[in-house]
Amino acid sequence: MNTERPSAWLEVQHRQIDDGIKAVLKDAAPLEKLAEALELLRLHIHLEEAVLFPPLEASGLTMPIFVMQREHGIMWPIIDALLGVCSSGNDVAAAQDDARELFKQLQIHNPKEEQIVYSAADRLTPEGAPAGLLAALKAARMPEGWRCAKAPA
Repeated sequence: MNTERPSAWLEVQHRQIDDGIKAVLKDAAPLEKLAEALELLRLHIHLEEAVLFPPLEASGLTMPIFVMQREHGIMWPIIDALLGVCSSGNDVAAAQDDARELFKQLQIHNPKEEQIVYSAADRLTPEGAPAGLLAALKAARMPEGWRCAKAPA
């Protein structure tokens, strides 16, 4: 897969997150694997909301961005709950229900995001020059305590 386009680079993160959650659902990985996937998911959401979404919204993609942010907000408390389980020292079984729900949400969210938002991101830059947006995505860092735009208070 050519990861020189924003879409491909972000889709690789989708697969890494999915793999981390699936491994725990199959009882094939410790909670540390789930925690890594959840931290990547938080970073991924930050990259989208802080770097990717603003130029797309300015280009007229307002409603799809709103839907993506709303879905991030639905997932955020599940991520928080799962990270709490991971840090508590509980066994994998304690995370199964929330992990299953998060995985289900991602399977609904990610295809829409990839087909609509990511394809628009690839078109945002001139042909053969998506490096500016990709470089911004790769360089961005999530500030301590950052929460997604639609996370419950």
